[in-house]
Amino acid sequence: MKITSSLHLATRYAFIFLLLFLLSGSAHADSCSDWIAKLDSFHGKVQTKRASSIEWKQVSQKDSFCAGDMLRVMEKSRAVVVLKNDTVMRLDQNTTITIAEASIQQKPSLLDLLRGAAYFISRTPQKFRINTPFLNAGVEGTEFLVSVQEGEASVSVFEGAVLAENSAGSIMLGAGQTASAEAGKAPALKIVARPKNAVQWTLYYPLITSGIEKQPEISAAAGLLSAGRALEADAEIEKALRDNPSDAAALSLRAIIAVVQNEKEKALDYAKKAVAAAPNSASALIALSYAEQASFDLKAAVQSLKKAASSEPNNAIVWARLSELHLSLGERNESLTAAQKAASLAPDLSRTQTVLGFAHLARIKTDEAMAAFEKAAGLDPADPLPRLGLGLAKIRKGQLEDGRREIEIAVSLDTGNALIRSYLGKAYHEEKRDSVASDQFIMAEAADPKDPTAFFYSALQKQSANRPVEALQDLEKSMALNDNRAVYRSRLLLDEDQAARGASLARIYDDLGFQQLALSEGYKSVNADPANASAHRFLSDSYAALPRHEVARVSELLQAQLLQPVGLNPVQPHLAEPGLFILQGAGPADSGFNEYNQLFNRNRISLQMGGVAGSHSTLGDEIVVSGLHEKLSFSVGQFHYETDGFRKNNDIREDIYNVFAQVALTDRTSVQAEVRKEVRDYGDLQLRFRPDDFNAMERHESDMKTARIGFHHSFGPGSDLIGNFGYQHLATLMHDEEPGVFSFEYHTSVPDSYAGELQYILKREKLNLTSGAGYFGYERSYVLDNTLLFFDPPLTSTTIEKHNVSNMNVYIYPQINYWKNLSLTAGISTDLYKGEGFDRNQINPKLGIIWSPMPATTLRAAYFRTLERSGTSLQTIEPTQVAGFSQFFQVALGADTWTYAVGIDQKLGVGLYAGAEYARRRLSVPLLTYPAPTDPNAPPPPPVSKDFDWKESFGRAYINYAPSKCIAFTAEYLYERFSRDPDSMPDVALLKTHRFPLGINYNHPSGLKADLRATYVRQSGDIRASATAPDLASVSSAFWIMDASVSYRLPKHMGMVSITGKNLLDKSFNYRDMDPLNPVIQPGRSFFFKLTLML
Repeated sequence: MKITSSLHLATRYAFIFLLLFLLSGSAHADSCSDWIAKLDSFHGKVQTKRASSIEWKQVSQKDSFCAGDMLRVMEKSRAVVVLKNDTVMRLDQNTTITIAEASIQQKPSLLDLLRGAAYFISRTPQKFRINTPFLNAGVEGTEFLVSVQEGEASVSVFEGAVLAENSAGSIMLGAGQTASAEAGKAPALKIVARPKNAVQWTLYYPLITSGIEKQPEISAAAGLLSAGRALEADAEIEKALRDNPSDAAALSLRAIIAVVQNEKEKALDYAKKAVAAAPNSASALIALSYAEQASFDLKAAVQSLKKAASSEPNNAIVWARLSELHLSLGERNESLTAAQKAASLAPDLSRTQTVLGFAHLARIKTDEAMAAFEKAAGLDPADPLPRLGLGLAKIRKGQLEDGRREIEIAVSLDTGNALIRSYLGKAYHEEKRDSVASDQFIMAEAADPKDPTAFFYSALQKQSANRPVEALQDLEKSMALNDNRAVYRSRLLLDEDQAARGASLARIYDDLGFQQLALSEGYKSVNADPANASAHRFLSDSYAALPRHEVARVSELLQAQLLQPVGLNPVQPHLAEPGLFILQGAGPADSGFNEYNQLFNRNRISLQMGGVAGSHSTLGDEIVVSGLHEKLSFSVGQFHYETDGFRKNNDIREDIYNVFAQVALTDRTSVQAEVRKEVRDYGDLQLRFRPDDFNAMERHESDMKTARIGFHHSFGPGSDLIGNFGYQHLATLMHDEEPGVFSFEYHTSVPDSYAGELQYILKREKLNLTSGAGYFGYERSYVLDNTLLFFDPPLTSTTIEKHNVSNMNVYIYPQINYWKNLSLTAGISTDLYKGEGFDRNQINPKLGIIWSPMPATTLRAAYFRTLERSGTSLQTIEPTQVAGFSQFFQVALGADTWTYAVGIDQKLGVGLYAGAEYARRRLSVPLLTYPAPTDPNAPPPPPVSKDFDWKESFGRAYINYAPSKCIAFTAEYLYERFSRDPDSMPDVALLKTHRFPLGINYNHPSGLKADLRATYVRQSGDIRASATAPDLASVSSAFWIMDASVSYRLPKHMGMVSITGKNLLDKSFNYRDMDPLNPVIQPGRSFFFKLTLML
């Protein structure tokens, strides 16, 4: 019994061991550990034969393959294989490959292509080789096709370079070239009129119905289209049309073929004939919707689909198409509803899951989106859209490499899709791989030369690569083509695109030194789309180049912050504070160096640092840490700056801290909060006419704390509400640093300042309407302590004043765009102001006109009235400009101002621009006067408010020229004239300033940048000879200033290093600066070294 039992047990263990051995072999039949290739997806019948087997077996999803394994794709089938070196390979029908053994040669082989065709997308830095019976392809990272026909093999290169070689010879192929070789012959160039025709099988034709397969020819055609065989499908369609020329199903399929092959007129003609033949056919109406979308008529496309839904309410493809178009129109709720309806009707249809995924992604529901995309990709492995969506969702979650790989697969599934290629270029750009990103944009431009998308992203990529002239050319091309973007967006959202393009154009102009042109493009962007955050941000940056535009600058910044979506938005602490007393170009960070048109929003943490060190013991730094996670973004930053200044008591030390957070409550609503603190300690910073005219003892200190909350709610496309509510505490002190027998301390305190504003923005095709209301109020106290120190104890007299200030304003700015080339602003506002010793209520008309009589010419004129007021941090969300002319300046509280302005901007040729503008401001300035006492025994009479007449004029003219890819020239003229009533006891009664800046700008693709600017200044007028002089004196001066800078952009977009020299000729001059908060020039030579890093 024991022996029998032992034999039985041994037999059992042996049998189990044999089963495990066989199972291990069976496991290899499906997969292997040391794999070289993996099956990503397939359509139809695809088989594999393992190296250890003689049997062909059907593959399974995600199978892996090792050396010696074979793969064959059968008739009407296709497959996508990902190689271990990150290469994506698309296999055509009737294709057989062998996974090759690793070679000891310098160029190792990865596979042998025995017959058929394979399309490769390779970005690997490692060299590899594709072998065929007649030639081999040596690859170093490119996009190409290898095909093997009877007796011949060929290689076609679409991007990069491939070495085609065999034992008889070799040839290096570049983009657009094809080489072929027969047995025993060297590879030779082959003239191919349209190389892309060889990869028509890689295009994707969307499904329009599942019920047209009743006819044999139509069933065959639909099957062929699903396999990418358009020519064979068209032959079957032709058979059906011979039997019935009005066959709606056949005409519908022909329309879809024409849409995919970018034959828009044919597509519309076939689709209309299909609908005429069968008015209630859902397939015909779906085909018509595709043709109408391709013809830029999204409203008609929606109507066609609504008719189809009415005819066939349970047709899932109809609801899926409706979801797509609702999303294109920005109608997110409607898109989600339609997508859910489609998914409920046909949960196992790929397209219904795809649109559901995009609807979730638009609402930042990334996990739900990924689940839908993964399901869709499994249901239809040949559809590129689920892979695109999955890639975007993974990137949104911070998985950039995985997301980029998904988009590469999407490109392989539809190689002619310009939009998907643009997204792939964006992904490469995010990975800081500029070369391959540029190649993708070029291929997208070639795939659809009328789509502006690729030109737009190419411009952003070139700008970040220090190629601003080329970026300018691409972006202007993008703007010229902008209406073609209607394939993907509505007319309303087209305006947003136009605004984003214009905003980016403004940034590029600034890189070239074209500041005046940047300002012009900035206001155009805001006028095109008042709800576009990027447009407001770049207008804010453009204002930074102009004197006395701080109120407009910080106000545009606030509007940009309120309108921006939740994203990675570093908030530089210094930007929101008006007037930092820092010499232009000497601060630790430049506004806008980081790109504000992010190509992708993705979960991550970002660090941005800037530092400066230079003459006069100048030191400064700015550090910002920002992050994004799903629906929450934050930014924490600090700014420090200190300098001894160019003379005694010209020093300043300031520190700014800020914390910002924003959260998307829904896809339509976001809220944000910000806290700032600023501390300053400085001397006499005013540059009066004579450099030695200053107070050596006067010191200033200030401490300001600001808190605000804001929100943005979108009611739907073109309907937005924003609000901002702020609190501020401010304390200042002016005193003598080293008092003699007399000292003073002047305290100003605004313990509680409140501001609240609401604004509604309505956008329609012919009308933009911006309306809103605001309130601010505070109590300001003045305490003046005068002390005589030679008494013991010292004798002090104290004077205290308190004033309540408030303002309520209501406004409406209609911008009428009824005429194609003319925009008219006819608005009105009202202010109810209670000031320090006076009240003022006034109605302010706002009239502006922008007319483009020719595409290259823009004429502007404006006439408006404003009340100079101050809110929290001087920021307001009321529109800052009328027809491109700024209406808010920091002059005097309660000043009543009328402005008249005209301007012209002209493009004279390729890279050549010119323009001019003139504005005149007439101000009625209320000042407190102190009447002389009439009775020496009575208390002094109270101060009385009196209006004084002031006048200001501004003129600007410019010529900008970019004659080559690396060089740009600028010539400008700036004019200012200030005239003030002498009875108002001004420091300046009359001052005229002329400035003539001449500049040359050099940018090299290596990252090197150099600027040289010479400025001639002439100034004259009637001013007080010194701060204590009782009388006015006539003065004049003229001088040259020379500035230069050299900078280098660090590789991989990591930052920039620069050296800036100011006043290189070491000039000492007489000059009265009317904008001391933002000095442009100062006496004496100075140098500054700056470093900016972005991680």
